[in-house]
Amino acid sequence: MVLSLLTTSVPAASLEALEKVAPDSFEVIAVSGRRLKPADSGQAVTVVRAAGPRLDTALGAVPGLTLFRRADSLTAHPTTQGLSMRGVGANAAGRVLVTLDGVPVGDPFGGWVYWSAFSPADIGTVRVLKGGAPGSFGAQALVGAVALESNLPSHSGGHASAQLGNNDTALLTGGFTLVDESDFFRLSAGHFDTAGAYLLARADRGTADARAASSSDHVTLSGRIKFGDGTTIMPSVRWYHEDRVNGLAIATNETEAVDASLRLNHTDGDGRAYELIGYYRTRDFSNIFASVADDRNSTQAVLDQYDVPGWSAGMLVRLQMGALEVGIDGRRMSGETNEHFRNLGDGFTRNRTAGGDQWTLGAYAEAGFDYDGGSVAATIRLDRWRSYHGMRSESDLADGAVLRDDDIADQAGWQPSARLGVEHAVTRAINLRGAAYRSWRLPTLNEYYRPFRVGNDITEANADLKPEKLYGLEIGLDYEPLNTARASLTLFRNWLEDGVGNVTIGVGPGFFPLGGFVPAGGVLRQRANIGRTVTDGFELDGELRLQPGWTFGLSYLYARARITGFDAMPDLVGKRPAQTPRHSLTARVQYQPGSAVSLHGDLRIASSQYDDDQNTRRLGAGVTLNGGASYRLSDTVRLTADIENLFDAKVVSALAADGLETLARRRAWRAGLSANF
Repeated sequence: MVLSLLTTSVPAASLEALEKVAPDSFEVIAVSGRRLKPADSGQAVTVVRAAGPRLDTALGAVPGLTLFRRADSLTAHPTTQGLSMRGVGANAAGRVLVTLDGVPVGDPFGGWVYWSAFSPADIGTVRVLKGGAPGSFGAQALVGAVALESNLPSHSGGHASAQLGNNDTALLTGGFTLVDESDFFRLSAGHFDTAGAYLLARADRGTADARAASSSDHVTLSGRIKFGDGTTIMPSVRWYHEDRVNGLAIATNETEAVDASLRLNHTDGDGRAYELIGYYRTRDFSNIFASVADDRNSTQAVLDQYDVPGWSAGMLVRLQMGALEVGIDGRRMSGETNEHFRNLGDGFTRNRTAGGDQWTLGAYAEAGFDYDGGSVAATIRLDRWRSYHGMRSESDLADGAVLRDDDIADQAGWQPSARLGVEHAVTRAINLRGAAYRSWRLPTLNEYYRPFRVGNDITEANADLKPEKLYGLEIGLDYEPLNTARASLTLFRNWLEDGVGNVTIGVGPGFFPLGGFVPAGGVLRQRANIGRTVTDGFELDGELRLQPGWTFGLSYLYARARITGFDAMPDLVGKRPAQTPRHSLTARVQYQPGSAVSLHGDLRIASSQYDDDQNTRRLGAGVTLNGGASYRLSDTVRLTADIENLFDAKVVSALAADGLETLARRRAWRAGLSANF
């Protein structure tokens, strides 16, 4: 289904009760082995239970939680699938840390997330924590975190589902679980394939344009072994593969990935608990960027990233002793891009190798206590980071002559982060909360070292980037007069310092020492630290449940973001960060009169935004209507149907200098059958 979810902003104190509420298509079971929860007093938290082919589609119902561009992971280039939040400014690497059972899932080289690698059938609760989230989430949760938690089975059995849709789309998922008392072993797998939709309107297409086809496969082995009372070990191994066509027949990319993790949990009856997580992850990525002739009837490869390997390893240790938690976590990342470039018409003439290594190591302490009518939680954290072994070497393919060999200095430093949150129940129906925080993000290896080209637009890397820092304040009110009605309001201000963005250096045609020749209609940009960006805004969220079986919800975000300081490019001061709408709204309805039938729909609106730092390429508002239905044939078999962008409304995700619009979120429908056995 497009959206079979519960998306509700609630105070942290209400989360335990909320997690017992779910649509009929889900079963929530209390089992041992779940992760320790972080202290989140004063934090706006949205709980999402998602189904459907892609998790990012469901997360898109949370206003302000977006990928780099409006395109979802069905058509978005993999390198643009990082999440941002609350209008702080979109970034392809993402400014939101996404974890699965405590393990970061962002690409080791670029930080982006492969959303097609996850089957929503294997995911239980999704917790969206808004605002800087240090502590056990580590260094990269700049504007928040999305914590994915796997479903934990209670009995042996299996599940299978099949969906068919337009554009020759097929989705197959399945799995089987063996449960022995508290232990289990689970095998799950999925396959997705689609011919895809065109990324340009019919009038703009030529013979060179191709559908955005994609296919992906994933297999996961996981389990749980319990030792004595309160101790469990949970291993997991996942393999993933994806192929894509990015709107032109020669513009393809491929990814292969393996993730392995081991998690140990222990909880005793005296308020003590600990968690140990270790993981290792590899990525192998290849990608071709292409340019297209003005008549769009011929193409030429302009950048062949034939081998982009990356890996990361990390650990997290957490110890809870009553109201106190202490922990330490570390991550090591390594990656490089090997690519052919400079194609003057007779093939590539040069080779480039660029990449490096990074690590972060941090320790934190978190304390929380309850008082009569409320709670307080405080977190302090200190991280040491280092980027090193940086390289960028370019050579001539004909004779091997070295044309460029940069001497990139190592960088290192310390970064503190902290959070203070307070909640206070004014009455049984009214809850106040507030928070102040400082968080940070280390630029990815991709941002440091990898240049790229989309059409005639060229973006250069920057090995001198500094870490991003975010300072934030928020205050909120939650009102729940009945157990069938709730509303919340959150006001916030964020100050982003040294935010990494793509800034314009020059406009083609012309030759530039930084990026070489830029064709007519093209733009040369470089990643840079933008001095300071301020975002003021507020969030509204409400839900009303009526008999028999009606649920109505409304979520709205207002985010006024503007650059307030940038000494290197003062002409950008006052401009809005790229890909940042001021207004975002989701209205949703679900009708579930009994156990057999469920209907749902949502309306999503995002106001206009800019596709460039100069605020010249304006994208109009995007409005989509989505819906779905399910019918239970028996206790184990269910029919499903869903549709995205019912009226095939025009949603523009990118705008070229010549006015050419790249479209996203085209109408897509699917119907299928799911069964448990």
